[in-house]
Amino acid sequence: MGMVLLSKRRRFIVGVLIATAIGGVFCLAYHFNLLHGMQLKSNDFLFSAASLHPGAEPEKIVIVAIDDKSLDELGHLSSWPRSYHANVIDILAKSEARVIVFDVLFSESTPDDEQMAVSIRNAGNVVIPLVYASMARKPSTIGETITFGSFLHPLKTLEENAAAVGHANLIPDEDGIVRRLPIAVSSSEQYEPALALSAVAKYLRRQQVIESPIMDNVLPFAGRSIPLDDANSMMINYNSDSAATLSFATFSYVDVLRNNINAVNFQDKIVLIGATGAGLGDTFWTPMGRMMNGVEIHAFAIQTILTADFLKPSPAVVTFMSILALALLCSLMVLRLRMLWATIGCVFLCIAYFLITFSLFDNGVVLNMLYPPLTVVGAFVGVNLYNITTERSEKGEITKTFGRFISPSVVYTVLTAMREGDLKLGGEEQEVTAVFADVRNFTGISERMPPGELVRVLNIYLSAIIDAVLGHDGMINKFGGDGVMAIWNVPVEHESHALLATKAAISAQRAIKELQGRETTLPKMEFGIGINTGKALAGNMGSEDRLEYSVIGDAVNTASKLANAAPGGKIWIGDSTYKLVNSHIVTNQLDPLAVKGKSQPIQAYEVLDGWGGPIGD
Repeated sequence: MGMVLLSKRRRFIVGVLIATAIGGVFCLAYHFNLLHGMQLKSNDFLFSAASLHPGAEPEKIVIVAIDDKSLDELGHLSSWPRSYHANVIDILAKSEARVIVFDVLFSESTPDDEQMAVSIRNAGNVVIPLVYASMARKPSTIGETITFGSFLHPLKTLEENAAAVGHANLIPDEDGIVRRLPIAVSSSEQYEPALALSAVAKYLRRQQVIESPIMDNVLPFAGRSIPLDDANSMMINYNSDSAATLSFATFSYVDVLRNNINAVNFQDKIVLIGATGAGLGDTFWTPMGRMMNGVEIHAFAIQTILTADFLKPSPAVVTFMSILALALLCSLMVLRLRMLWATIGCVFLCIAYFLITFSLFDNGVVLNMLYPPLTVVGAFVGVNLYNITTERSEKGEITKTFGRFISPSVVYTVLTAMREGDLKLGGEEQEVTAVFADVRNFTGISERMPPGELVRVLNIYLSAIIDAVLGHDGMINKFGGDGVMAIWNVPVEHESHALLATKAAISAQRAIKELQGRETTLPKMEFGIGINTGKALAGNMGSEDRLEYSVIGDAVNTASKLANAAPGGKIWIGDSTYKLVNSHIVTNQLDPLAVKGKSQPIQAYEVLDGWGGPIGD
């Protein structure tokens, strides 16, 4: 018992260490961002799951779309006179729009530039974009880094009259999905704010867009703290407070130009003007699993800043602790529970982590959706493989060790019962074939031999019998000093158990004769073998503390009595065995035997070899 407890304790400790090592591997993978693309995709699931529940329209943001209708009625965007934009600015200003934001770059001169500049100056609340003229991407451990070149500014007359400018670039990740917005990009000795940040600053009537420097990946802004990554990018929250997808009120540019929209729709709003037409190519993939126009993404970024509904990845230490904690919990389930319950437990562990992730996501915290769940899977597989390998090794070692004392089939049955918690006293009735082999005149032989020599010689003969039994799928049940008992059909069932037992007896007698022919100096011992088939109780006998697998019953007693009566070198079988093997084995019917303890004589048969003569002759 002490060795078993030690083995279990060692297996438990090693199993926990394996799970911890697997967790450590995933910690390293997370630290070096080895599965960056998969991590990005896994976090997108948080957004796409929320997109199944459409939300309400934000009250403070409106989109004026340069859509297909506007292009059909006004011609291609490049041919529009700037007077169109001037008129739209005038209309929106009269409608008391709080901020007017263009997602259209005005970098080339046209005849109507001055008219547009006047409208911008008169409105006093127009934000216009600039863009990066060049960017360079370089792979890194965080996926990739982006180096920005020079900026392409709008016309000077427009920029001078605008309330603010901001960069309008949307930079997809390497998989083509826009998840973040560079909120402030370094330009010479200052930062160029994002278009969305400039729009919110003017909406909140801030004198400056960037009032404080970025410190510890946080940008203080109008009473808010905008969380940024190392590239000064902000995660865009595409969901509302209710974890549902936003849908912005949108009006066609041509309808606004013709003053066909009620002014109340723009009053005190941030109005974004941008391209949505199919042929303009200003579309990007988003974590929602669908494409959006650039102006819509800017609207989401504005909404994120305006409502301070920021998303912040959980600190690295939280991810490390989650990975190690899940690895440990998974290992405890696998090591302590049965396979089914361990599987169910690990599934619920993943579900619980996902539920916590969704709950924290609604509160602006983004837990890692890839490495912790992968750790559960990895630890589950790793510890189970260790369990299976260890169990097979231990079972093989136990079977090998105890197989020297009891049958390997019994060892397997005992180990299975122990594993299932079903090792107990008792048995069940089953048809068995019992074989007894006893030495003739053992008392006389023992008187002529020293004890040590007697044991050596007896073991040589018994080895021949044991080999014959095991070679015919029998089970050595016990030794009785000068004999051996073997059984068939328990604990492993065999359809032809009577025939196997009879063939084993024939092989044993032949092996003994061959042994005596080879070893001429070996003292002669002859065995009488008795075989009988019938119902017997097979199971664990003894006490709760000391068990022995055996069979008891009249059929077994009859086999013993036949062995006692059989002459040396002979095999006698009972009538029940004869009926099962008579079509395969040559026999000779004997006179009924009157034996002690039996009220009726026993009908027995002598087994002959395949050539019709007595075995051994």
